[in-house]
Amino acid sequence: MSDKVVLITGGAGGIGAELARRLVDRGDHVLLFGRTAATLETLASQLGGPDKARAIVGDARSADDLARAVEQGIEQFGRIDGLAHCVGSIVLRPLHLTKPEEFRETIEQNLVSAFLACRAVLGPMRKAGSGSIVLVSSVAAGQGLNNHESIAAAKAGIEGMVKAAAITYARQGIRVNAVAPGLTETGLSAALLSSDAARQMSEAMHPLGRIGRPADVAAGIAYLLGDDASWVTGQILAIDGGLSAGYAPPRAVARA
Repeated sequence: MSDKVVLITGGAGGIGAELARRLVDRGDHVLLFGRTAATLETLASQLGGPDKARAIVGDARSADDLARAVEQGIEQFGRIDGLAHCVGSIVLRPLHLTKPEEFRETIEQNLVSAFLACRAVLGPMRKAGSGSIVLVSSVAAGQGLNNHESIAAAKAGIEGMVKAAAITYARQGIRVNAVAPGLTETGLSAALLSSDAARQMSEAMHPLGRIGRPADVAAGIAYLLGDDASWVTGQILAIDGGLSAGYAPPRAVARA
């Protein structure tokens, strides 16, 4: 059994909630950080209440809110061992149709929030001489996908930050990694999968022939947070149904 204290930003989202359940099941304590109090509190109650999970309302784009979450976590559990930053957005629009303010918002929501979350936990982790940080990138950061210019830029920034921070903090016992999912069945992706035709096209893009599930991504994050990954840092773990490996031909052609 594990016994870590993990801050999950976006704790009420599809991936964040699934990760919280997985961590509590293995013996960890979780701080569920997000903007919707009722959803966070319901999930915290389902996970066993204040002894196992605490709901903290705040905005991941606010350094003050994140600092407060870390303070409350230390007050309750005595330390912060891990961060899973599960905050993000999906913007699919070609560059020439993307307004400058939309691009800036994408960077704020994804890259800036990740920077602020890391900064909030690094103080107590450096003091303890240990910790694990896992950020969420996207297959779009490394694979050219049409209409993904804004989100690709933001997530590529996350991957660059992961690799630099992994080197900066390795000697202080802090590991920094990321997962890079393909399209995953969450609230954020609902609009992209709203029709049968859109779903079938998205499934066909992935060599394994299906959309990702929150549990797929949560399992990878849980691994990187845990002791089984104690010799893993600076890595981007692709959880994308094979999309980053290359184009999947239509199934009829593949069978031939």
